[in-house]
Amino acid sequence: MARILVPLDESELAEQALPWAAELARGLACDVHLVVVWTLDERIWMRAGIDPGDSPARISEALVEYLQRAAEHPSLAGLNVTLETRMGNVAEQLAQVATEGDTRLIALTSHGEGGLKRWIQGSVADELVRSVSIPVLVVRPGEEASYRFRRLVVTLDGSDTSEKALPVARDIANAVGARVHLLRVVNPIAEVAWTGIGPAPDMGEITRQFSEAAQAYLERVANPGEKWDVLYGRPLDAILAYARENQCDVIAMGTHGRGGITRLALGSTTDAVMRAADRPVLIVPDRAAD
Repeated sequence: MARILVPLDESELAEQALPWAAELARGLACDVHLVVVWTLDERIWMRAGIDPGDSPARISEALVEYLQRAAEHPSLAGLNVTLETRMGNVAEQLAQVATEGDTRLIALTSHGEGGLKRWIQGSVADELVRSVSIPVLVVRPGEEASYRFRRLVVTLDGSDTSEKALPVARDIANAVGARVHLLRVVNPIAEVAWTGIGPAPDMGEITRQFSEAAQAYLERVANPGEKWDVLYGRPLDAILAYARENQCDVIAMGTHGRGGITRLALGSTTDAVMRAADRPVLIVPDRAAD
């Protein structure tokens, strides 16, 4: 059975990913697989109230009890929920779980804390994005989340990498009845090199050319019924503003992330958006299967 993987750490913040995972699971007809990884750091064991001398079986029992309580979250009602505990390096164990079974997507909160271990933070989310080959929905904790996929904006820069997010976003939109927005941000000042020698480039003409090329590109890749727009300026600011003004619930982006995010779609913007967005960001590695 296809499943959506949700890593937890016994914190309420980490559990804020559950409603988003549940919404996807219902639309995509998936199970929800809850996983908690127990690190071998004895200091963490003591903070969690468990004697480091306890047997692995006793520790596993405590973790299962926690997962059983998490599985009773109201958002998961009616869904098939499976549980798993692991011991070891958190990011490595989660990446391994993601390769097992028919895992379609990972949904996690980017900044969880407390409970059994403070681990669902930027470092683990970043490492998963770099290492796994399936989409990762990074949820930002917040009190006013809709937990619904009504509109998804896919950021594109004309590359095959950025377009990897298109089929994933479209599948989700079709499954949950959401609308897809396509966005291309044009930033001529950053893309045109001028050494200061010779005449300065005509930025008005260059902007016009970039704009026409961006519009032609979006017209070509857009499906019927999809809304598309071209904006100008710094990509990070433009993407966040567009998502806010158009009430897009999720921002979808493609990324290289090959053993470290050295180059991302839209330059380094994917990484910046993941950290700065006030709404979930769906990150699709270009390693993801079509």
